[in-house]
Amino acid sequence: MRTIRGLALGTYYAAGASAARQTLNTSQMRGLVYAVKDNRDPPNPKQWVKHSLHPVGRAVEVDRTNAIEYVTAMLANRIPRLTRFFKAEDPAAITLVPVPSSEVTATTIETARFRTLRLCRALAGVGFGRVAVLAVQRKPVVAKTKGHRRTADQIFEGLIRTTTAIPRATTIVLVDDNVQSGSSIAALDKLLGSSRPTAAFAVAVTDSQEHEDAAKARGFTIEYDDTAVSLDVTCKLD
Repeated sequence: MRTIRGLALGTYYAAGASAARQTLNTSQMRGLVYAVKDNRDPPNPKQWVKHSLHPVGRAVEVDRTNAIEYVTAMLANRIPRLTRFFKAEDPAAITLVPVPSSEVTATTIETARFRTLRLCRALAGVGFGRVAVLAVQRKPVVAKTKGHRRTADQIFEGLIRTTTAIPRATTIVLVDDNVQSGSSIAALDKLLGSSRPTAAFAVAVTDSQEHEDAAKARGFTIEYDDTAVSLDVTCKLD
């Protein structure tokens, strides 16, 4: 069984969900996730966000123009702790691999909406890891925000490796904006060979059960059978 430990800065709840009404700061985290993803047209308005990990200690207006900067600021002074969580000896031994968004192909890495790549580059800019784009979509995919989403197998079949080699002697950290079922993380991990020490980082992880505070860091564990033909993925929250 392949196990990937992950860390998210908070918990995402769908608007109007019963658990959202019983959990603190769900609107703030939802707004932060939307701002990082930047997939709304027109863009969402600014959202006041106050996260306990952010150094300013007060609410900040966040939208797509400063969301990644806001997330990076939460992590910039916690690099040693993050390095230990991801079981790496040194931040330089970490390779940040962005989960490709639905429209990113080999020819549009620098031009398509690739917010996880921007997040990876921002984290590397404050001394946390190096960035490697190791996979993209074979062809653009129509992103779904409602209804039946692609299965892990469909996501896997839609991905293709880039020509960038996987760095040797490195801990891979797969970076996503919002982990919903773990399928994208598992599909990308399988594509990369399911062999290197691998962890995951996300702005948020989706939950359907109430929690103490949506704006608190949350650990999660993704598991799948890497010997099976089909990807059967589970994502358990701490």
